[in-house]
Amino acid sequence: MTEVILRDVAKKYGQLSVVHGVSLTIPDGEFVVLVGPSGCGKSTTLRMIAGLESISSGTISIGGKIVNDLPPKDRDIAMVFQNYALYQQMTVYDNLAFGLRNRKVPEDEIRKEVARATQMLGLEPLLTRKPFQLSGGQQQRVAFGRCIVRHPQVFLFDEPLSNLDAKLRAQMRLEIKSLRERVPTTSVYVTHDQVEAMTLGDRVVVMKDGWIQQVGTPLEIYNQPANRFVASFIGSPAMNFIDVDLVEEQGRLRAKARDFSIRISDQTAALLRNCKATSVTLGVRPESIHLGSPPADIDTAFTGDVAVTEQLGAELVVGVNAAGATIMASRIAPDTPIAVHENVSMWMNPKSLHFFDAKTEAALR
Repeated sequence: MTEVILRDVAKKYGQLSVVHGVSLTIPDGEFVVLVGPSGCGKSTTLRMIAGLESISSGTISIGGKIVNDLPPKDRDIAMVFQNYALYQQMTVYDNLAFGLRNRKVPEDEIRKEVARATQMLGLEPLLTRKPFQLSGGQQQRVAFGRCIVRHPQVFLFDEPLSNLDAKLRAQMRLEIKSLRERVPTTSVYVTHDQVEAMTLGDRVVVMKDGWIQQVGTPLEIYNQPANRFVASFIGSPAMNFIDVDLVEEQGRLRAKARDFSIRISDQTAALLRNCKATSVTLGVRPESIHLGSPPADIDTAFTGDVAVTEQLGAELVVGVNAAGATIMASRIAPDTPIAVHENVSMWMNPKSLHFFDAKTEAALR
């Protein structure tokens, strides 16, 4: 069992604190993704797990053993870097065998492990080539193979796909998911790409400014964001936010802004009344906004002038100026005739509305 546990792990450079008391438990075999904007501390956290950065306080354990003072080579981890870190003068075979040879593994066993990894990754035709003769995707597969042959306790991935083009990144995501089924090793993956986080992670850890904002499954993060930052970072197009006042009208609670007034469902209204909030931030995802008039029993309609349209082929994304903001709506039929500056009617799915405290930005639940 290889469980990775971080308890109150912090990192300082002099007086500058970049990671603040991170606590996280990664069970055996789980694939966890650390995601967040540049400078949020995700790569620093990964490098502390690897032993490439010392920790300023807290403890890190791998497989039940505290590794705070262990050098990287003694932590039984394998790391895939953003720049592949391959030896350019060596063939693919020698790159794959290098770590095992350093450990004085017998050559017969090395051949077996290299054969296993190359078959798994489709590298057999490339064994005699050198890295400069490979494409970016092929080099990345060699970097993965170099980890696989070692049978480490933990895989660490530091933005391994960021140097690839969009098509190749999509292909490599599929390969990583397929690889996970064949090699179910505890893994920590760092990325700034929320698509990678959502598609690869068993759980996602969202970070900002050195703090963990939320930990959960991809659907938990998406459907129940802990705060406005998580809601804005996860999802594409990003969630819409509207500053609204909560007003009682004829026994119903409504969210109001400039030229904007929608009824809040009874269940959500009870929650907001308990929070005693009067001014909040309404959040709604673009896919929960629909063109046209709502069903008769739904009172969430609004109108606005079209500010922008984005033709994506499978869908049309429309931005409408309303309620003092540009509200984006997606999943509109791509052949829908809509012109910029046209006044259109839209409605929101009342079951998909999120509300955040205007000051703390925490989700109101």
